Amino acid sequence: MATTTPQPIVKFGDKFQSAQRAPLEQIRIFVYRQNHPAYTSPVNIYLEGRFHTALLNGGYSEFCAAPGRMAIQSVYDDAQKMHLGKQVTGQPWELKAGNTLYLRVSETSAMSMTLLEVAPEQAHKELSRTAAQAHVLSRAPAVQVCGTPAPPPVVTAAVAPVVVAAPVRKPPVPRAYALQADALFEFGKTELKVSGYNAIEVMAQGLKQDFSQVDRIRVVGHSDPIGNPKLNHVLSLERAEKVANQLRDLGIKPLQGFKTEGQGAASQVKTDCSNKPSPASKLCHAPNRRVEIIVYGAKK
Repeated sequence: MATTTPQPIVKFGDKFQSAQRAPLEQIRIFVYRQNHPAYTSPVNIYLEGRFHTALLNGGYSEFCAAPGRMAIQSVYDDAQKMHLGKQVTGQPWELKAGNTLYLRVSETSAMSMTLLEVAPEQAHKELSRTAAQAHVLSRAPAVQVCGTPAPPPVVTAAVAPVVVAAPVRKPPVPRAYALQADALFEFGKTELKVSGYNAIEVMAQGLKQDFSQVDRIRVVGHSDPIGNPKLNHVLSLERAEKVANQLRDLGIKPLQGFKTEGQGAASQVKTDCSNKPSPASKLCHAPNRRVEIIVYGAKK
């Protein structure tokens, strides 16, 4: 199968424009990072211990949730900690229906990155310098598709027009997602683990909810540079085919089908690791072992 020129991961979607009102029966939540030159690795966000997103500098995530109590963890560079940050007790938040909550990552220390609630006016100023995080897919069951925004307050003054919230622009297509290969496969293997089946099922559900039409999907496998380059290329291609087949079995049927590619170690996202076959090197290269899913279609 012929390969194409490697394409970079689409890390961000649209720049923040405005926030719609929260639905009456849900809470709308924004979690974001400002640009901080001292801390360049992702900050993983977990909702009740389940992965939601990996915020990069200048990125934000917007989602809705049911009212109630929720624990949210924010962990810096958690890939280097074997994703153990989700086991840490998160910050508790009381979520009230009809409200919008703005949480900014406080980056005073890499060991302790807490979330700070920000007033709406200040949050909008800071969010205007951010863009929607787009390179990963939430796996947190607490995340809900947002319902219809609550109507604005009725203006009672005579002849005053009813203010209608401007529609939020839909994010551009294509959209790219990345699944960490260590969550899908054993090291050097192509058979899916139980956690791999679960991760792909969550992704399939998300695609069905987010896209009104899927035109085509590229599935691109990536390996680390440890070992034989030819074998790594074959491994990355077989993993991409395995993920594509599983998405197809889960009912994802693009109009123009799937295209699978294996790029081996040609497009690394972490380049400061040793290539020696050691436990430390394998751990360092974990972000490079991934499968990207690039979706072309119409968002709902």
